[in-house]
Amino acid sequence: MESLYNFLKKQSMLELLSEQIGKGNNEKAQKTLVDILFERTIYMGIQRQNNIENQIDHPLKIYIAGPYTPNNASTHDAARVAHENTVNAIDFGVAVADKGHLIYIPHLTHFIHLYGKKILSYEYYIKADSEWLKDCDAIFYYHHKIGDSKGADNELKLAIDSGKTVFFTIYEIPQYVPAKKEPLTN
Repeated sequence: MESLYNFLKKQSMLELLSEQIGKGNNEKAQKTLVDILFERTIYMGIQRQNNIENQIDHPLKIYIAGPYTPNNASTHDAARVAHENTVNAIDFGVAVADKGHLIYIPHLTHFIHLYGKKILSYEYYIKADSEWLKDCDAIFYYHHKIGDSKGADNELKLAIDSGKTVFFTIYEIPQYVPAKKEPLTN
């Protein structure tokens, strides 16, 4: 049985999900996402039954993707909701880092937005995030509601189209376990 990581890297339904997101067909994309999560859950269960550890011998650079911009929030609540979304992303990022991986959390630009001396455009953040995503090995799309976050959905689509590994749950992410070094002998 192949490792969960290798299974996730080649999961064929991801292309269908990307296509549905690209067409703006959120209802079909949501169903496809549920099917992907179901298939992955079954695979993880089989691995656990066979005592196969979900480990990897090198750290991954993982992009943390989820909602930032508040949908349907009043002007009064927008900053609070964006801050809550940022805190959620940080919490998920720390959970990924605890598995030994290197993380990029685009939500941290929230503090540039709030405290920067100059306002950067939405387009700037989208471009910067896309460039950072290119440098990552994988994406962790923790928000399982297609259509709720246009930015996160676009990041998911870009990751799939770029051949990145896509994680939807923390349990799918392998634990980084450094390879044991052989002792030097003379």
